[in-house]
Amino acid sequence: MFGAVKAILRDILTAVLPRRCTSCGTPLAARERFWCIPCGFSWCRHVQVAQRRFQDRLTWAHAWSWLTLQGEEERSLVHALKYGGSPQLGIELGMAMAEEWVTTTKTAQRLCHHWSVVPVPLHPRRQRKRGYNQSMQLAIGWSHRTGMTIDPLCIRTDAGRSFTRFSRSQRMARRKNPFAWKETPTITPALVHGLIIMDDVVTTGSTLESMHDTLRKHWSGPLAFITLADAEQ
Repeated sequence: MFGAVKAILRDILTAVLPRRCTSCGTPLAARERFWCIPCGFSWCRHVQVAQRRFQDRLTWAHAWSWLTLQGEEERSLVHALKYGGSPQLGIELGMAMAEEWVTTTKTAQRLCHHWSVVPVPLHPRRQRKRGYNQSMQLAIGWSHRTGMTIDPLCIRTDAGRSFTRFSRSQRMARRKNPFAWKETPTITPALVHGLIIMDDVVTTGSTLESMHDTLRKHWSGPLAFITLADAEQ
């Protein structure tokens, strides 16, 4: 009885104040949480070899990006993740991308064992303003689906300003590495076989490169990266 009443009230609220897809903006059905089913199927998947964008500068044990930012739907989704004020959206996206990674990537099952996820950190000031770190939320969802542990091994010491419109070389020239190693118990290959850097979007690649350089000073094992999206055109 209570369940039926609850369902009726939910339908009434949905009719009066419809929730909308964070990707395309259409009203969501009762069973759809943050994005509509058609968007989930139609998002443009990233099919290129992700590590190629680094050419010969860095060697990655594994690299994977889920989506590309070719369409307005994908860009709206990422904007909602960053600025929409819903940390749960990041968790849901992390689980969805992990589900596709596990079912489509040959090395996924091997990497699920004894690998750890390292989310790209936000500066404390920016995180307080936003309310959450979107990379951490993705990592939480990813961990729920894969069973990987989360190790926030780095901190961001420089809030900086947005360099989205700059090229990689301009980014690297304009500022020092904004990341530093976080004081933490020793991470050894005996406990963790590899580390996966988790970020929302790779644009020029300078953030992943800076994280790579910071981790390499304290970690000699395999390094990988996984991102929600790749902005390369």
